[in-house]
Amino acid sequence: MFLLFQILLILTFTSEDLKSQPHHTLRGSVRDSITQEALAGANIRILGTSKGTITNISGNYSISLPEGQYTIVVSYIGYFPDTLSILLDTTVTKNIFLKESPIKIPEVLIVAEDPAIDIIRKAIANKRKWMDLLKTYKFSAFTRQVLRRDTAIASITESYTTGYMLMGDTLREIVNQKRQTENIPGTENFAAVHRIVNFNEDEIYLFTMNAGGKSSSFTFIGPTAPNALDYYDYKLISTSVINGIEIYKIQMIPKSKLRPLFEGIITMADETFAVMGVDLKPNETLTFPFLKDIELRYRQQYALFDKIFWMPIDNRINGGLSISLLGISMPRIGIETTSSLYDYEINITIPDSILKKNRLTMDSSATKYDSVYWAENEVLPLTEEEKLSYKTLDSTQTLEKQFKPSGPLMMLAEQSENFSLNNIDARFNRVEGFYLGGRVKLDNLLPSITLQGKAGYSFSAQLFQYGVSGIIYGSNKRKFGIGADIRRSVDNFPDGGYYSPFSISLMALIDKNDYRDYYLSSGWSLFIQYNPSRKVGGEIKYSEDRQRSLGNATDYSIFSREKVYRNNPEIHEGLFRTLQFKLRLGEPATPLDIVSRNALEFEMEHSIPRSFGLNFFSLYTRYSVLIDINFNTFARSLLFPPNLRIRTIGGYANGVLPPQRLFYIDSRASGYAPFGVLKGAQVKEFLGDRAVAVFIEHNFRSVPFLLLDIPFLYRNGIELILHGSVMQTWFNTTSTSNGWYKELGIGVSRIFDLFRMDLTYRMVEPKRLYFTMSFASFF
Repeated sequence: MFLLFQILLILTFTSEDLKSQPHHTLRGSVRDSITQEALAGANIRILGTSKGTITNISGNYSISLPEGQYTIVVSYIGYFPDTLSILLDTTVTKNIFLKESPIKIPEVLIVAEDPAIDIIRKAIANKRKWMDLLKTYKFSAFTRQVLRRDTAIASITESYTTGYMLMGDTLREIVNQKRQTENIPGTENFAAVHRIVNFNEDEIYLFTMNAGGKSSSFTFIGPTAPNALDYYDYKLISTSVINGIEIYKIQMIPKSKLRPLFEGIITMADETFAVMGVDLKPNETLTFPFLKDIELRYRQQYALFDKIFWMPIDNRINGGLSISLLGISMPRIGIETTSSLYDYEINITIPDSILKKNRLTMDSSATKYDSVYWAENEVLPLTEEEKLSYKTLDSTQTLEKQFKPSGPLMMLAEQSENFSLNNIDARFNRVEGFYLGGRVKLDNLLPSITLQGKAGYSFSAQLFQYGVSGIIYGSNKRKFGIGADIRRSVDNFPDGGYYSPFSISLMALIDKNDYRDYYLSSGWSLFIQYNPSRKVGGEIKYSEDRQRSLGNATDYSIFSREKVYRNNPEIHEGLFRTLQFKLRLGEPATPLDIVSRNALEFEMEHSIPRSFGLNFFSLYTRYSVLIDINFNTFARSLLFPPNLRIRTIGGYANGVLPPQRLFYIDSRASGYAPFGVLKGAQVKEFLGDRAVAVFIEHNFRSVPFLLLDIPFLYRNGIELILHGSVMQTWFNTTSTSNGWYKELGIGVSRIFDLFRMDLTYRMVEPKRLYFTMSFASFF
């Protein structure tokens, strides 16, 4: 939030119940007495109460108070405060003109350090004296959020809230009243303070994200943190004297580009050396995927409460960003958020009932707009532009329409928006040719039942395929379920699932490269699933499958017609009865591996002795394991710190595995190679009844480009990656990979935010470099 600083000398605030008295409005403007310039963010305090407000961007203020005599204190950094006595028995308009305080420019002296350094040392030494005494507080707040489309207002949301804060916990807010422009449904009005960014803190956390079971945020060093002098240069810009107290304006200059820091101006007062105001913006480390040209400016003011506690009395954030994705663009989004905080109560007892609430809850009174409440509690007047927006933004001007994406990809999406692909099942491979079918999932007929069905025809193989499955869950939470399925379908030899049927179809049609091997499976299964939490899941399955070989059914490809498809290998045919056990500990895998994770997946498959085949009898137990380890290595204050990923894959079998159950180590395919495959190996080059592979990569993020000061690369979030892999496969004890396979490479990720390119050297014969592409991982 955008944060403005302020000065207010010692006022003791009390609370008074005057709701029964008639309310009147005091309004006006605050301007420079010489230039008539509007002073946005000037502080208006009602002496003897905890009421107060600030001026809006036009320098106007408005505050509703019970009828009576008031002393008004108006202040603005760099100006002499003004004190007024007002009899409020009707609506009163009072324009206020403040005189600028004489500014003393520091003398240019040859000294060892800037005077600001000593001021910061004193601030560091003094702030814990009062911050450690702050345990709890309560406040009232008004928040206005303005969203802009380029420069025009797209929406306005406003609310009055009551906040409760227990130090070390999160802020709880109760919404008392809210309103919004007509184009925003009331259920989508989330205007609130949400959190108070206090620049007196040692570390300031912004933009927390949760992905892959991990939480991270930008961790900024505060202006008066114990180690602040290690990360900032400070320069005393000017000194002014107000009511006999020197006020220091100090410039903060980041020393490093490798960790989140602020740059801008802070204001401090002599004697207390507390931060009284900030006008700051983040440094170069602030980048997000798909967001471009990010501009954020934080401003905040503080006032003294109970003669010791410097508390924020406003939060402001102004800025903008552009959303850009290859083939898609949107109008620039402007953000203006202003919160006025008042009615502080310090170190009170907060009821447990409040602490048990969600971070943001709605009071029953917030569901209906109360014009009397708004009239009696006005603290921040609307600008003329905002008033006009309330009149002109109707329900037809939704944000979806105003920020409608454009570009080639969106044109394709518009053409197919009335055509659902969810129920279409289509693919192409060398065994089936073109397959076309349909699928349906019924998940809402009953809370505890899921039904699925599919059917289709493979034109080259002249095969009709079908599958029906169902699960009955023990409760609506769907943690425990019993299910069954029956099928006749083309199945594939086991692999890591790195290539979807769609991508395999594209590779076959364009490059005449069909990655998988296939067989026909006809049978049924019974299974039990148990998923007690998102991070734990398991399944036990009994299956009976009659399996038979399939040969190549087509040589068609749109391009690369001179190439020849690999022959689809024969399998051991027959009826297989198997018992499978699967276990997952950790987060489930995400599509395209865009979120890395920490997880263990284990699978055991045991053939039951009565299994038999045509001229074949096989007893085996097959074990496989996948272990994903992912951890940050350094620069942990970044939202996306450099991290190390390690994936270990292992397979082992007792007995004789049929060809369709052997272990294959996945490889690149048609120049595409995501993390977890061998980037320098050929398709199906390595197989056996035992296998082990380790994939390691370290993503340095944009840190190298920050060090080298290459703005184009770090502003676009370009990342540098080093990676390597080792692998070996065996039949019994005989290596089928001629010993250990090894490769090393370097990659560049988040090209156009989406893509990754790698150059990999295969360190075993035939030794050579391989260029591959894949999708970027973000977290």
